[in-house]
Amino acid sequence: MTAFNPSRRGALAYGGAAVLLASTGGALRAFDAAGRPPPADDAYALWRLWDDPAIAGTPLALVAAGVLAANPHDTQPWLFAVGADAIDIFADLSRGLGAMDAYVREMHLGLGCAIENMALAAGPNGYAVEVAATPGSLTTLDERQAPVHAATLSLTRRERTAPDPLYRAIPDRHTNRYAYDRGRAPPQGWRDFATQADFGDDVRVFLIDDGEKRRRFDAAVVEATEAIVADRIMIADSDRWFRASSAEIDAHRDGPTLEAAGLSFLTLTLARLFPVSAETSHQAWLAQTRMQLASAPLVGLIAVRDRYERASAVAAGRAWQRLHLSATARGIAMQPLNQPIEMIDRERRAGRGANWATRMARLTGEEWQATFSFRAGVASATAPASPRRRLKDVLTG
Repeated sequence: MTAFNPSRRGALAYGGAAVLLASTGGALRAFDAAGRPPPADDAYALWRLWDDPAIAGTPLALVAAGVLAANPHDTQPWLFAVGADAIDIFADLSRGLGAMDAYVREMHLGLGCAIENMALAAGPNGYAVEVAATPGSLTTLDERQAPVHAATLSLTRRERTAPDPLYRAIPDRHTNRYAYDRGRAPPQGWRDFATQADFGDDVRVFLIDDGEKRRRFDAAVVEATEAIVADRIMIADSDRWFRASSAEIDAHRDGPTLEAAGLSFLTLTLARLFPVSAETSHQAWLAQTRMQLASAPLVGLIAVRDRYERASAVAAGRAWQRLHLSATARGIAMQPLNQPIEMIDRERRAGRGANWATRMARLTGEEWQATFSFRAGVASATAPASPRRRLKDVLTG
C-alpha cells in the first residue's frame, strides 16, 4: 500500500498548470443570461475547466476529470497524490456520511466513479493506465478521520487517442432528480450495454422494468426512505451536507443543493424565499421519492459478490460511472436511489439483523449482493451541475 505522503505534490513542475490550480481559472468560460462571464473561482468552475489546455497531457488532466464523477451526497470524499508516473487515490474518511454510510461503502463507490473518469481521460491525454485497488474489508475501517489509500493508477506514456463518447460525456453527466417519462423506456442498445458490458466477474447489473420484482423494488425504496426519515441519527447525518443558499455553496463547494433537487420552478422559488422545517423537508423528500419511482420506466441494481470488499465497492462505482456516462451520451437520465442499501448497512452496524439484506436478495438472488440501486429514463428537464471543490483542495500537500 502506498503511504499517504503530502509532500508528493511538491514533485510536480507543470508551470502554467500550477497557476491554474491556484486560481481555478483557465481559458474556458460559460456566460450567464446577461452575457456576463461568471467568476473565475465560482463553485461550478471545474465543470468548465476539466479539459483546459493548461493541464492537457499531464496527470492533472486525469484528476480534473476524476473530480467531476458521481459521488454520495456530493461529499467529494477523495484526495489525490499525483506523480509523473502514478496517481494515488485516498478515501478522505473525514468527509464521510456517518450513519448514512456506516461502512463507507458508498464513499468507495464514489472513488470508483472518479477512477473510471480518470481511466477514460487517460488515452486522450497520452497515457495508458492500470488500476490497482487496495484490498481489504470495509468493515475494518473504524478510524474515520485519517485518509486511507484506496487505489493506485499507474501511468505509462503513449500516443494520444481520440476521445470516445463516454469521455466526451464527462462534463454533461449530472444526477437527474426530475420526473421521467414512464412511456419512454431507455433503448435496447443501452440496456444491452448495461447488462453485457465487461464490468468484471464480480460485478453484475440487474435491470427491472415491470412485474413483481419492480413492485418489490419500489416498495423497498419508499419504505427505506421512511425508515431513514424516522432515524434521527441517519437523517441528521444526511441533513448536515445540504447547502440551502448561495453563500453555503460558495463556502463549502459540496453537498446537495435546492437547484439539483428536481423541484418545479414554483416549488424551487418558494423554497428559496421561505425556509421550511426539517420535518417538512423530510416529508418532501419522501413525496419526491414516490414521484421519482412512479415516473421511472426502468430501475436497476448493481450487485457484487461481497458488498463489504473494498475492491468490489470500487469496481461497482466504476460500473455506475460508466453506465451513467453511456446513458448521458444517449440522452438518458439517471438517478441513484440507494436508500434500501443504506438501510442494510445501518441495520448491520446497529446489530438489528438482516431484514433489509434479505429483501434485496429477493431481487438479486443469494449469489449476488446489491450495493447500488438506481432509476433510468427520459427526463422532463435537464439536470444542473453540482458544486465542486477546487483542484488544489483535493491534491495532497
